[in-house]
Amino acid sequence: MLTNYSITLHRAGLIKALARCCLLWLLTVWQLPGLADPGEVSSDPHDHISARAWLDDPASSLGPDQVRAMGWTPYSGPLRRGFTASTTWIRLRIEPLAGESRRSADSQTRLVLRMQPGHLDEIALFDPRHPDQPPQLAGDRQDWRLSEYRSFNQNLVLAAPIEPIEILLRLRTTSHHGIHVEALHWDEAEAVDRQQQLVMGAVIAFLLMVLAWAVAAWTESRERVVGAFIAHQVVSVLFALSLFGFFRVYLSGWLPAPAIDRITSMLFPITTATVLWFNWHFLREFKPPLLAMRCLLLLAVAALLSLPIMLAGLMREALKFNSVIALLYPPLLLLLAWLSANPAPGDPPRLSRLQLVLIYSPMALFTWAAAMPALGWLPSPPWAMYSAIAYGLISAAILFGALRYRAMHAASASRKVLSDLKMAELLVDQESKRRSEQDQFMTMLTHELTNALATAHLAIGSLDASSTMRGRGYRAIDSMRDIIRRCSLSGAIEAADPALQISGVNISNLLQELRDQMPAGASIALTMEAALPDCATDRQLLGVILGNLFDNALKYRADASIVEVTASQQSRNGLTGLQVSISNKPGDAGRPDPEHLFKKYWRGPFATHSAGSGLGLYLSSLIARRLGGELRYQPETSDVRFVLWLPI
Repeated sequence: MLTNYSITLHRAGLIKALARCCLLWLLTVWQLPGLADPGEVSSDPHDHISARAWLDDPASSLGPDQVRAMGWTPYSGPLRRGFTASTTWIRLRIEPLAGESRRSADSQTRLVLRMQPGHLDEIALFDPRHPDQPPQLAGDRQDWRLSEYRSFNQNLVLAAPIEPIEILLRLRTTSHHGIHVEALHWDEAEAVDRQQQLVMGAVIAFLLMVLAWAVAAWTESRERVVGAFIAHQVVSVLFALSLFGFFRVYLSGWLPAPAIDRITSMLFPITTATVLWFNWHFLREFKPPLLAMRCLLLLAVAALLSLPIMLAGLMREALKFNSVIALLYPPLLLLLAWLSANPAPGDPPRLSRLQLVLIYSPMALFTWAAAMPALGWLPSPPWAMYSAIAYGLISAAILFGALRYRAMHAASASRKVLSDLKMAELLVDQESKRRSEQDQFMTMLTHELTNALATAHLAIGSLDASSTMRGRGYRAIDSMRDIIRRCSLSGAIEAADPALQISGVNISNLLQELRDQMPAGASIALTMEAALPDCATDRQLLGVILGNLFDNALKYRADASIVEVTASQQSRNGLTGLQVSISNKPGDAGRPDPEHLFKKYWRGPFATHSAGSGLGLYLSSLIARRLGGELRYQPETSDVRFVLWLPI
């Protein structure tokens, strides 16, 4: 009870700690609404934007002259408005260059409006200094080759102002209305882009490295979970390439810009479904509740339903639906990790429940960092524009480590199995050699003893026929021959299954023949049902069993008592068979010990006055099982009784 209470307290403490970490992360990283000054000026010294504001155009019918006079909402940092059918207008105050750069600025000095993320449909720039000119356009719907400043981001170029000016951006997109804009000098923009390209290259290289490991591991193990991880990584690489802008850059000229935009949008639900599908495979071996696992598959199917919605032309609705799914599955994965079973003693080594929770906690945070701002529920710092990429990077690193841990333990277990197998093969080989040597020894011993017994038989035969020693000598020789025969037969049956010579055996005739072969003075009473059916069995082996039982009953009976033998037809476990019962009054050796009766070489403490090998009952029980029957010891009040049953 105390242990269970301690475990409950431990779990409760872990949940509280995780909840506090999540809340602290939200407060410090996201700066929840009301904690930041909406009019805060950018802290980037290279950014020439001093103020930002936005305006909602629900009907998408307003022009630049109309919106200038309307009420604007100030903001700082990235703008996240969620999924909306409205047009978003953005007003930016651009400051002139400072110091000597300002005095030397002219129409040839250019600023680059560097806009993130790259998957925005259309961004239009309205410069008040050129009211009669059409707006400059950027976005996924525009051919990348037409850009004046080409990079992996969305960019627009304007002349550096001599005095502060306010420019307007019009954002129209079917994805979430999230955008972060910086106004950088051309040279500064190139330097920042080079740094960005290094980071993007490192991210893509890492994802490809993990993918290469997964492919190599799958070629060796062919495990489904590793195959699912390969699919996870392939989609993660494609998703990262699309969000980083590689598709726009390298597919431009091969595909029209709207087609590239559509491919990028379709990767969102495909990525979500693949992530859920892999986690279903990964968590199955931890035996979480079946209902929760079915919910995971249901979410994966729901994510794929976004694709036909997109093809129907409802791109915004499909992306919003996918974002809701991305918001739902992190707590489900955490719940599955929490409800998973810890490895039991004797199970193959695997991750514990606590390790699973620690794995899925950071993955859940980064998923929420992407989904919640996309829905407009939380603001975000600039890096959160690529939180989906951060999730792919973090998840790849964590899952790579988890699968490596799993693979290492699987390899260790495999090596142990191989080692045990080799040891077993060595023991079998040693046992085989031992048996071979034993068989050779028994063959040699049997041959030598048989020759010696033949010589002894001739020598005893030379004695006077009336001599008492002559009869004793013959009986001793017969006993030794019987011991040799039993040892030889026992070794042969233990070494390999004998080839059974199945035929119809008349049990009545066999019992009478065996009784007639017993020595003079043997009192055996046969009681048999009339017209017993023949038994399909091996006559020679059955004769060995009955002969041993006859010999055992005669040897250990009370003096001058009669051995009772009965044969009848009996059914057992729905099978028809024959039952032979041999009983005798216990003699000086007493009753046998039921626990040791059928053990090899065992003889009772009071049976040593009679010659024997301790093999008769052991051998009879072994042969009975080989014939498909059973030999039991079923004592009665006054008798020692053995019962043999064989199927007909």
